[in-house]
Amino acid sequence: MPMLRTSSEAFPASKDVMSDIPYVLRVEFGHLAHETTKIVGKPIACHKCNGFLLSLDQIQEDSKVGKHFVCPFCGTLNVIEGAIVVAGDDTDFVLEPPKDTTETGTGVISTGGKSFLALIDVSGSMSGANLAAVKRSLNTSIDSLAANAPDTMFGLIEFESSVLSRDLETGEAVHLPQDSFASLDKIMESTKKLLDKIKLVNVGKNTDKLKGHVKALRDQGGTALGPAAAMAYVIAKHRNVGRIVLLTDGLANEGIGALEGYQVTPANQYYEDLGKMFLEAGAAVDVVGISSGAGMELKTLGLLPEATGGQMYFVTPNELDRSLSELAGATMLGRDVDVRLITPPGVTIKDASGVSRAVVDTLKKKGASKIGVVGEDHELYFEVAPNREIKESEVPIQVQVSYTDEAGARRVRSLTTKLKVSKSEDEIMETLDPTVGATFVTQKAGEESFGGDREKGRKRIASFRSAMKSKAGAAPKAVQAMLEKADQALDNEEKEIERQEEMMEMAPSSAPSGAADEAFTENLAQMKRSSKSLFRKEDDEE
Repeated sequence: MPMLRTSSEAFPASKDVMSDIPYVLRVEFGHLAHETTKIVGKPIACHKCNGFLLSLDQIQEDSKVGKHFVCPFCGTLNVIEGAIVVAGDDTDFVLEPPKDTTETGTGVISTGGKSFLALIDVSGSMSGANLAAVKRSLNTSIDSLAANAPDTMFGLIEFESSVLSRDLETGEAVHLPQDSFASLDKIMESTKKLLDKIKLVNVGKNTDKLKGHVKALRDQGGTALGPAAAMAYVIAKHRNVGRIVLLTDGLANEGIGALEGYQVTPANQYYEDLGKMFLEAGAAVDVVGISSGAGMELKTLGLLPEATGGQMYFVTPNELDRSLSELAGATMLGRDVDVRLITPPGVTIKDASGVSRAVVDTLKKKGASKIGVVGEDHELYFEVAPNREIKESEVPIQVQVSYTDEAGARRVRSLTTKLKVSKSEDEIMETLDPTVGATFVTQKAGEESFGGDREKGRKRIASFRSAMKSKAGAAPKAVQAMLEKADQALDNEEKEIERQEEMMEMAPSSAPSGAADEAFTENLAQMKRSSKSLFRKEDDEE
């Protein structure tokens, strides 16, 4: 399966052709795990649109300009100097080798590879079954990492009314000063002063020691979640940590980011800003909410995984093992990922999905954005459309994915396709893959639901289903079968939103609730639903 998949092999020649069904491009990041042509070096790019030189055939030479190429995307003339490196249709460029890991006598300063920072709520509400489940699940995850990814670097932050990290080599507790809790700047400044004492350690070499720290976790006090998350950001940035997993069962109620009482910086703004900071640092934040009867306001905490490409779970203590195991075993194919979609002037980006709402806005405006962390099932979708009548016989489209791999090397994967331009809906329908559009619509509905407008999301799905049914009669039999499959999957998603609406009607609107936490967790999952997940789910139900 290629990294770039399109709704059809033919592209509409104008706005009037197939206007009721979005034309969608799917970028499958799982492709990064597959070997393709690899080149050490930097590709030659257009100085205007950044489109890569595709082949030697594009190079021209004359006495006035010298060696040059005309960009196939924007038509700009580019003078070529130095070594010639062409991108081809599918190439992975290694721009920078992995950075060296720095070690001290007692621990690692910069991880550079796979890393796991656990951010654990040990407040009073975690007493009993919840904390016991956390300890059990963390120990299981440590064993799994030791067996399957022993070079993973592990870090730990505990929070209640106080916040502390540890030198996991010596066991020394490193406390964040409580007089810094009300200010993000003060938390960051205080944490930087403590960094020399905060050490992550190799899981494979320190399994028993790590389990000893987990066993020593004790419940007490309130929930200073906001300060703990800020401390985690500083550690992630300066120790190059790729994954932060936050486990909590209660409402943040102390320090900045508290969800109760007056805050100079409102909690939703705080976690949204912090999410952007984690995104810039190339770290994913996962949130695991442990159901305990009271609400945790996961709609607000969910801004962290939404921004960074992380996951969110709402689980009972008995379900915690599975969610933590999934996170510990998840393969991050790329960190600090930037995506750029390059199209010719006649093609415009109308929308995008599979990433945070802020990133969607940037992709629509610029065609490029940092998107966070990607894994095997992560998919990004672009809705594109003609912005004028296209008279050319074909349109080129190129996607560039710049990323840091697990070894720490900086790379860029480039894939280019050329689509036949057609004025005939029948010709577009001949190679239509409705699963591409169906997954895009599902993700957009999840995005709207996570933003609080489930009705809009449900109507989006219903409209797409109606448009597909109107085309089904004229479609080839093979396409008709896929249309039916897509409709069944979307029927399930539409019913899921209806169920969430019913849950929210029963939930109290004046206070956080478990029903709301469950609904928003499902919305975020829908917002990131992959085609594999969507259609595997539908197949399993048949």
